[in-house]
Amino acid sequence: MKSFIQNAFKAGALAGALIAGFGAIAHGQYIGGDLSLDLDDSGDVRILAADVTAEGRVGGDLSILAADVGVNLTVGGDVEIAAADVTLEGTVAGDASIAAADLTIAATIGGELNAAGADVTILSQVAGDATIGGAFISIDESATIGGQVEIAGREIYIDGRLSQGGDIRGREIFVSGVISGPVEFYARELRFTESAVVAGPITVRGPSEPVIAPGAQMGELTYIEEAFNENRIDGDDFNVDIDFLPSVAAIGGVFAASAFLLGLIVSLLAPKSVGRIAGCFRQRPWVSGFLGLIVLALVPILIPTLMALLIVTIVGIPLAVILVLATPILLFLAFAFGGIALGDLALNRSGGQAGLGLRIGSFLAAAVMITVLAAIPVLGFIILPLVLCIGLGAWTLAIFQRQQKGGTPAQAGADADAV
Repeated sequence: MKSFIQNAFKAGALAGALIAGFGAIAHGQYIGGDLSLDLDDSGDVRILAADVTAEGRVGGDLSILAADVGVNLTVGGDVEIAAADVTLEGTVAGDASIAAADLTIAATIGGELNAAGADVTILSQVAGDATIGGAFISIDESATIGGQVEIAGREIYIDGRLSQGGDIRGREIFVSGVISGPVEFYARELRFTESAVVAGPITVRGPSEPVIAPGAQMGELTYIEEAFNENRIDGDDFNVDIDFLPSVAAIGGVFAASAFLLGLIVSLLAPKSVGRIAGCFRQRPWVSGFLGLIVLALVPILIPTLMALLIVTIVGIPLAVILVLATPILLFLAFAFGGIALGDLALNRSGGQAGLGLRIGSFLAAAVMITVLAAIPVLGFIILPLVLCIGLGAWTLAIFQRQQKGGTPAQAGADADAV
């Protein structure tokens, strides 16, 4: 499960980097595959990458979306990180909100901490309140949390200091540190070791009384017998606020720019094939759209079927991997073909093979119009699939049509450059 989460984060971060890479040019934004940064920035910094290592200073807020993150920074504002593995060192003047599979916080946090992950380890000082959710949670003996805590996990170890107590829920909870304020525990198994110091008052809820080792210093303790329910430790009440992702408008703009760039490249490499696709749509617009809808509906069936046929042989295994990786690229290319076909229909009055200038100009006009229409609520959910179906259908017709209507076999052979 852990490796699956890590791979999912890495795949998502890589895809995001590829999509957003065309649009982020503003100061304080860093986008790439693996980044190693030496920062000295007085403003806000946003990072989108696969793996990130960084040191130095950030005067404003720091936002990171990546697979693996290891940073040692002095941050003047807040920190927001979403990644698979995170190690945060240095100093954070404001709040820290972090979501990760493996999370290690060794940075001094001046504000509040909001953390969620599979494995969460706190090694430093947190001045404000702390909300922590995870499977395995460790508050190290070197850690101090100055505000109220709300902790939920399957296995929780408290070896550090909780200055104001709070609410702690877990399947197994082990306390060896110091809890100064009122605290309420909800656990199937709760143990206080001989080094535990809990000022109280203490409320314990669970199916069995807590185990208190000789030497533990305990305040007033109230035990309430209660059946243990796993749902109470799932962490649904914990809100990790990661709100720095690009806006829908920004993503749409980058998507349109990426589609235009891809269509431009293909138009330069295979102008005759692109012209044939546009011609197929011009000749049979309704057939193209309907055929594209059928092909799109069959994709979820065809891809698993082809994969099952391929993976039965050694040679077919890499082909199956290529098939999976190529499918989204081909669909994105079909979307670009849809824009090209619509632009050709609107601006190519002669209906013949368009020149490069007309092809680029008509495609650009279509891309802008599609972007504008897609930004309209509800209409966007119609226009984008429609363009995809048009491109997919016209492409399919062009593949199976050996020659254009009225063309000779020789002409068809001359136009047979592959996309």
